Amino acid sequence: MASITSMALATIIVATLLFAEATTGWNFLPALRPSIHKMSGSSTLRRSSRFLRTSNYFSSTGSHDIPSEHPQKISTSRYFATHQSCTEVINEPDETKHTKIKKKIPAKKSPTKKSKQRSNIDEKALKVEVERTQSFEPAWWGNVLVNATHPHIALAAIKTTNNSKNDKCYPPIHTLILGTHPSITSLHQSQYYGHPLNAFWYIAGDCLGFRRSLAVSEKTGKPYAYFHEHLKFGEENILDYADQLGRLVENGFALWDIVGECKREGSLDQSIEDEVPNPIRDFCEGSLDLGGLKNIGKSVKRIVVANGTTGGAYFVKHFSEWFMDGKILAGEDELSQRVFKSIMNKAKKANPDGFENDAIKVICVPSVSPAAASLSYLQKREAWETYCYTPGLSDVESWKKNQILHHINNTAKRRAKGDFDILATSPKKTKSATKSTRQRSPSPSPSKVSNIPQILSRDLAKLSPHNEWIDLKIPPHELRPSTTLTTGQCFNWMVVKHDEFGKCVDGNEILSQQSAWGTHDAKEWVGPLKNRVYSIRETPTTTEFRLLHGPNDGAKEHLEQYFRLETELAPLYDDWSRADARLAKIASCIPGVRILRQDPVECMFSFICSSNNNIPRITKMLSSFREKYGIYLMDIPTRINGDDGDDESPCIGSMSLFSFPTLSSLASANEDELREMGLGYRARYIVDTRDLLLKRGGEDHLMKLRSMQDSQAVQDELVKFSGIGRKVADCVALFSLDQDDAIPVDVHVQHIASRDYDPTVFDGAKSITPTIYKRVGDLFRDRFQTYAGWAHSLLFVAELPSFRAVLPPDLLNEMDEWREYEKQKKAEAKKS
Repeated sequence: MASITSMALATIIVATLLFAEATTGWNFLPALRPSIHKMSGSSTLRRSSRFLRTSNYFSSTGSHDIPSEHPQKISTSRYFATHQSCTEVINEPDETKHTKIKKKIPAKKSPTKKSKQRSNIDEKALKVEVERTQSFEPAWWGNVLVNATHPHIALAAIKTTNNSKNDKCYPPIHTLILGTHPSITSLHQSQYYGHPLNAFWYIAGDCLGFRRSLAVSEKTGKPYAYFHEHLKFGEENILDYADQLGRLVENGFALWDIVGECKREGSLDQSIEDEVPNPIRDFCEGSLDLGGLKNIGKSVKRIVVANGTTGGAYFVKHFSEWFMDGKILAGEDELSQRVFKSIMNKAKKANPDGFENDAIKVICVPSVSPAAASLSYLQKREAWETYCYTPGLSDVESWKKNQILHHINNTAKRRAKGDFDILATSPKKTKSATKSTRQRSPSPSPSKVSNIPQILSRDLAKLSPHNEWIDLKIPPHELRPSTTLTTGQCFNWMVVKHDEFGKCVDGNEILSQQSAWGTHDAKEWVGPLKNRVYSIRETPTTTEFRLLHGPNDGAKEHLEQYFRLETELAPLYDDWSRADARLAKIASCIPGVRILRQDPVECMFSFICSSNNNIPRITKMLSSFREKYGIYLMDIPTRINGDDGDDESPCIGSMSLFSFPTLSSLASANEDELREMGLGYRARYIVDTRDLLLKRGGEDHLMKLRSMQDSQAVQDELVKFSGIGRKVADCVALFSLDQDDAIPVDVHVQHIASRDYDPTVFDGAKSITPTIYKRVGDLFRDRFQTYAGWAHSLLFVAELPSFRAVLPPDLLNEMDEWREYEKQKKAEAKKS
């Protein structure tokens, strides 16, 4: 009863005072509210407010007649919402029971004129002025690497010199990457994309061969789950910010922001106010002065807007006239077409004859900001790699090729003038040189001058300086590239020459030109595999590789499968040595001979071209085949034999590398075209085999053969293709289809079998008949069992002239005596 009385009393008082305020304009309630609140209690006050809802009437109409048709809209919120204070109901536990406690929060403004004026004055007094911020200056190789004048770069951070010729070492700027405006974190750290959760530098690292950081939170010690597991490079590839920036700009990329100056509370692009854009158009048109240099940005081919649709909107806002002038246009990707659709429609109407031929493409890519979490890291990286880094790096490769061609032309001009060997010598030496020139003997015959292109290791190192040698961690008795890569299994590897004997390279002293085991005349090779280009090097203790072109992700695993490293070689050598005493002597001299797992399509067409051919001619033929139908990968520098060049002009030629053609890329090939390339009668075999293979399912058909456990059945299937006999079929089966007991039999293998196992397979045989072919193969299979094809390859390698130097004298004597015996047999056969 007391509670009801208190509620009624409070209700009457509140209603009376509200009415008095409305009629007089005076404000009674603020002073009396504490007493009312104390008297009635919070629960009573809350209930009274439900009975009297009259604020709409008192605050807006000025009338005292309460509209009866809308009683539910009437409230007393004016009491609870004066400009001094109000109450908000929140749920909090009481000591005895759950009640609702009233918490003070800032009040709404009073709707009266006086109150509005007073409120506006108070708001202006309390509002803090947001400071204007400025973006960074553009970052490009000139102010980052050459002069190191960019404010983000300490002079000691980048190992560079002040050589005035350094600008010749870097490609023109091809891609300008634009953020919107630096975040608070970036401004504080003086770093582009400085927030630890910003994906920009992680994506750049995955595409350019480095890692931004550990990607671990400093506060919690836990990995950043968003991208930690997806980064391509390990901790050993972490670079500091200065070196990350250097890696980016040395590849022809530049960084800047759309907004040069603005007010912004926080870091969101949507909060930008009163902005002034950077002079991006001036930069790209070459009129912006960059430390006394102009025209730097005129080479820009693409502008990449880094913050998605929001960044694209700001770009259109400030550079719409650039579109309208027909000098820039949207990229072809879906996001760019959508973001720039409106301005492009207007620009097309303004340029009925089309855009300029050198119009810059503006590409909108997903935002790298941590606030943009709708896409995964992998989705963002794929977009950036596709539309920014891959085309940019392709531009760099083309620039390198043009540099090489330019140097070739200059070299030819110098040779024509006779001043190719001009040196900066003293007058005395010049006179002596002139005298020597007059006494020079006639030029040698052109046929005696060696013009064979050579590939130097130090030239290859400059193509990918940031990709270090990676150890396959395979001991020499398990793999020796010198006994595997250039011994007839494949035709895509080229020997790399080392020209710094006696010097230390990567901590290893180069003692000779031969391989680490002296079994061949090389220790490094370069060649294409699928969409990658590898450089492979053997050392006395292991085999290493360096990726020159292609994706880093999966590169090591690709090589491990190619070399079939899952198969242990040492136990096989032991088994073969017990089965054959002569092979045991060879095994101790020639370690690491492995069978490769090549791409079946490449292996099939390569060995079709090998029939009645030698290795140099096969290699040249397949090189033309790749160039015509394959995909361009990269150029590698070459030198003419005997010409070592100089450091400023490190190469006087180049060699283009291409991937091996796929079946789809060979669809347009015809016999006449192949004959013109030098394939001769093999052209028809290529066309017929392509057609039949496509009918049988293409590469999938060959992969099914790889899964078969019967090498004879695989041979029977392969000989159905045009140009493939028993030997070529077994080469394809052994070198690409994992048929480890397949034995490719030619006259050399026949002679090995006759000399070492059964003389009757040679005596009196004028050719290798199907019967003799099977007999020779069975001799190896009976002796060496499952891996007979591997053992056969070791014996075959030992017969090559380049390996004679490592064989013991008694084996060499046996080989020489057998050759004499063969000659006698051939002579007797001719007489008869």
